[in-house]
Parts: sequence; structure tokens; C-alpha cells
Amino acid sequence: MPPQQPLRDNINRVNKYNYVGASVFIGLRAADVFLQHALLQRGWASDLIESIGGTAVNRATIIDASTTMLQPYYGLISLMAFGSSFKQIANMIFVMEQDLSPTSAVVIALFNTAFNSFNTLLSVWAATSQVPTSSSPDALKSPWLILAAGSYFVGIVTELASEWQRKRFKQDPANKGKPYAGGLFSLARHINYGGYTIWRAAYAFTAGGWPWGLAVFSWFFYDFAARGVPVLDAYMLDRYGEDWKAIKARVPSVLIPGIY
Repeated sequence: MPPQQPLRDNINRVNKYNYVGASVFIGLRAADVFLQHALLQRGWASDLIESIGGTAVNRATIIDASTTMLQPYYGLISLMAFGSSFKQIANMIFVMEQDLSPTSAVVIALFNTAFNSFNTLLSVWAATSQVPTSSSPDALKSPWLILAAGSYFVGIVTELASEWQRKRFKQDPANKGKPYAGGLFSLARHINYGGYTIWRAAYAFTAGGWPWGLAVFSWFFYDFAARGVPVLDAYMLDRYGEDWKAIKARVPSVLIPGIY
């Protein structure tokens, strides 16, 4: 039986801020906001769906002809794309400490753009779109859309706030060499990963319905549970030893409080 390959850590643990990599990442994530809006507002997403033989929703369902503004549902889709970029740019400016090479910055940014673009395409494909039958703002009062939007907000705020709390803890010289398990991290040891999984799944559901939402949730949950968490757990154990073991005993939840 061949030896098992070591799990891959997608994060460089070297504490060195790379200004070039950060600038590349911020620029690409900012550009994604305009791309996702253009896919909807300029009809590029609809054209692409139809070019591969699919049926796009009616153009009037996407754009208000009298104002050329996005209809409420597609405004929500565009807002979720904006939120994903805003969160990641804020994290890069105010929280990030690890060395992010320009190459890694491009790969990570394009990964997120690909995910967002696929969501946008599904939102205009008639077979998967969750667009309400009414174009009035009241159409967004659908219980499922409210649940999805709420889950997205909770997930993205949880991810950003937890990482900001950890950054503040590390900035205090009195905490040098100590692992952090306060704030939101007192609810789950890797609650930032859980938050990311939730908002990504909520965004996917809003755009493409239950099958896509569940697929995205399952994929990220499995990746974190089977790769991301074990890799980070080994790193934390090697760096903090008994202190990390004590945190694991005190905080049993891993990703989502009370669930896993």
C-alpha cells in the first residue's frame, strides 16, 4: 500500500505581509465586483447561457427597462458578489499577516471570481434561477430568500469578525506565544471556516437553488473537515502544545457551534 500523501495547507504560515501579493489580490477582487454586475446589467450572462444552448430568464426580469437598474432579486445577487469582495479586501488590509505571493493572490482571486461567476450564470439560467415571479421589492420577502440572505450575512460577518478578534488578541504583546480561543472562537475552534462555508452556501442557494447550495455547502464542509482543519490542528499542536490541547477540550465544536 503506497504511503499516504500529506494533506496540503493552502495558507503560507510565514508572518510577513507581501505588499505586491496583497495589491494584486485587492485589485482582482475589486474587479470582480464590476464583472459580476456587468454579467447581469450588460446581458453577458444571458448571452453565455444561450450560446451553450440554455434558456435565460426574460431580460425584463433582470433589468428594469425604465431605469436600467437591476431588478430586486438580481440586485441581491450583485450585492452578495460585492459582499464577498468587500470581506476579502477588508481582511487583506486589516487582518492578513501571512505572506501571500502574487501567484497565490491570482489563484485565490480567480477561484473566487469563478465561483461568483458560476452563481451569476445560474441565477439567469431558467432551469436554476430562483428569481421570484414578481419584480417588486416585496418579492424578496420570500421566506427562503430571507433565510438565505440572513445566513449569508451571519456567515460573512462571523468570518470577518472572528478573524478581526484574533488579530486584536495577537497585537497585544502580553499574548505573544498564546493561542486564541476567545470571542467567536470560543464557540467553535475554526468558526471562521464555518462562517465561510455558510455564506458561500447561502450565496449559491440564492443563485441556483437547493441542489447547488447543498453541493457548495458539502464541498467546503468536507474540504475543511478532511483537510483544512487537520492541517491547522497539526500546526497549532506543534506550535502551542498543551495550550492547544486545553482549547480543544474546552471548545468541542470545530466549524459550526453545536453542530460540528
